[in-house]
Amino acid sequence: MSSTTSISFKSALLWVVAIITAVAIAGWFAVSCSPGNSQAERPVSEDEAALLASMRQKNHDADPVALRMSLPVDGETLVVDGYMDWRVPMVYARVPADDGSYTLVQAVPGLMASRADDEAAFAAATVPEDGWTTRAMLSGAGSPLETTLDILVSSLFTLTAADADDPAELAEDATWREEGIIDGEPVDSFRAPIMVETGEPAADETAAAAPEALYSIDGEGVLRRFQVNTGAESLSAVDFLRDVAVDPAGLDPVDLLGGPAIAPAAVDEDLAEAISEVRYENWERSSEVEMSVPVADGQVATGFGSVDWRTMTAYLHLEDADGQRLMLARPGGFATLAVEDAELPETPPTEGWEVHKLSDEDVADSFGPVESLVYRLLEMAAEEPDDEERMAADARLLRTDGTEDEPEYVVEFPVNGDAQAEAGRSAYRYHLADDRLTEVEMMTYYGVASAEVAYEDYPMVAVPWEVADQIG
Repeated sequence: MSSTTSISFKSALLWVVAIITAVAIAGWFAVSCSPGNSQAERPVSEDEAALLASMRQKNHDADPVALRMSLPVDGETLVVDGYMDWRVPMVYARVPADDGSYTLVQAVPGLMASRADDEAAFAAATVPEDGWTTRAMLSGAGSPLETTLDILVSSLFTLTAADADDPAELAEDATWREEGIIDGEPVDSFRAPIMVETGEPAADETAAAAPEALYSIDGEGVLRRFQVNTGAESLSAVDFLRDVAVDPAGLDPVDLLGGPAIAPAAVDEDLAEAISEVRYENWERSSEVEMSVPVADGQVATGFGSVDWRTMTAYLHLEDADGQRLMLARPGGFATLAVEDAELPETPPTEGWEVHKLSDEDVADSFGPVESLVYRLLEMAAEEPDDEERMAADARLLRTDGTEDEPEYVVEFPVNGDAQAEAGRSAYRYHLADDRLTEVEMMTYYGVASAEVAYEDYPMVAVPWEVADQIG
């Protein structure tokens, strides 16, 4: 069964467009920018249009950069220091609170993660591995500061492109505003559209008007300052601190946000063969399982137990904001039982189970990201090897973790029923080490769910016959 609750990795990039479009319609990004203190505006020259057109491509290929954000919130200007890595893309920042404390945040398109402060880690441009919870951008914001930060960070994600923009379009749409000095470098400031493709035809002239921002660029076409209207009386601003040295080694997003950057590539013959054998090798095996599943803004469900592919049975202890429960799952359905004990009984209780058949019309009401990941685990076994030629054609190597001597390959490959997806955008990723499955990842609306597997010979779970009769 394919999951209906997951979204593809990197499809969250479309969220940037959705946010930009939404605030453009609301008028928040319409930077009228009356002359005020600026010099008289004028059309850009051909050279200036070419310089502006190359800016996003320069960011795309650049190393991570330190930044300082100025956010107008409730009549005050808050200063937030951070780092930007457009190659992921990712923002990592340390955000002040009213009581003088700080919170660490990470953002990727569509998702924001937060945790308690770690000043030393932040100063070293290192992302702590644990303690994070996620929320959806904008819809999950709980304060004016979070909303403003969401909009500004989403705008930063538009400032990168693999190819240069069209100078001719910018020659028509951009305006030179003034010259100045930033960090000792002469810059020219331009008013220009937010440069992002929505892929949707405009319904009318109002909708067609692109939201605008201010770009301050030096003589090499390097962006030094970015300003945009996030709905306050003054513009939000980001200064890019190009002279600050940043060590990129510790700037990987946490697993909840997708982990380190990927670079989808074709798999070689050996890896294609290994992938084609993965599910077949599991057919007569069993495994320990540890799960972590973001299920709502700031909420992560956890679970542990076993998957027995010999009998196609998952037996787990789960915990979330609603409490603790046991779960039994087989191909025909699943059953849950509320418990107060944090242990997983060796033998499942015989009574009290709430059964959900997959054939029931209302099963979708009880089928969420946890259930989706459990069933993907059950699908990680097959009576025969997958087609090696198909894997050679369709599987992709996303990145290689581990060490040179003990590599762990992060891959994506199709399983029966999966929707076709572009390379790097599958809803599922698989970690393989020593030609065996070690982890399954699934993209959800609130972040990346994970199920780590460790092979272990388990006695077959004694599923109560009343439950077995209904779930297979």
